[in-house]
Amino acid sequence: MADDRDRLSAASRALADAAAQLTRALGAQAERVVPEVSDAVAQGLREAARELADVTGSLADDVRTSDQRRRRKVDRTRADLLDAAARVFAARGFEGASVDDVAAEAGYTKGAVYAHFGSKRELFLAVARARLGEAGDPSQHALPGVGADGVDVEALADGLARSSDDPRLLLTVEILAYALRHPEDADELAGSYALAFDALVEHVADLRRARDARDGRPSDPGTTQDDRDTTLGVVALLNVAPLGARLLGPEHITPAAGARVIARLLG
Repeated sequence: MADDRDRLSAASRALADAAAQLTRALGAQAERVVPEVSDAVAQGLREAARELADVTGSLADDVRTSDQRRRRKVDRTRADLLDAAARVFAARGFEGASVDDVAAEAGYTKGAVYAHFGSKRELFLAVARARLGEAGDPSQHALPGVGADGVDVEALADGLARSSDDPRLLLTVEILAYALRHPEDADELAGSYALAFDALVEHVADLRRARDARDGRPSDPGTTQDDRDTTLGVVALLNVAPLGARLLGPEHITPAAGARVIARLLG
């Protein structure tokens, strides 16, 4: 589409230049032969050049509009396939899922999946990048009921209970399992995991500094080893408490128990 626009623009400029040259040539000739014709010829050519410019401009606009529609359609299809793949990989794992499963979930053909991603591996890695990118966004780390004033255990327990049904939790676990089973992709995924973990460390450090300010204590302005240790415990609980409660039942693990331990970790 971009090549079409470039060719159209070049053709328009060439035609306009040719019209201008012809106007000058005929104008000079007409002045020698029939002077009163000169202005009429020049005016006619100018009008023709303007009409040509209008037409080529309209064609260029049509090309741009068509190109924009095509890009929007491509982006929408890709987003639909990524959303469907995230659900399928969370439910069935990388090994258990197929391209046919993803296509059926998204409502597209298998050919559409291959056209956008090339293989199941590339599709999974695209899903992993998107998920870990979300996890690395600091705005995603506001835990329910956790703030500078402390931890509302009941609100945090409700949040953990809801997360047990969130497919993103299983997807995160599946991405970790994939990285451990596929060393060829481990470095990239490990780097993304590290960024996500560091983002949560920053959040934990912010909470610690807010508590210190509230209690009038001096506070380290950066992140500390204690912040990283606390983050490790919070991450483990955010994963184990919801999944353990779902698997073992309330007689072993409950979201409320996980919330109480997180509250102790965050002090």
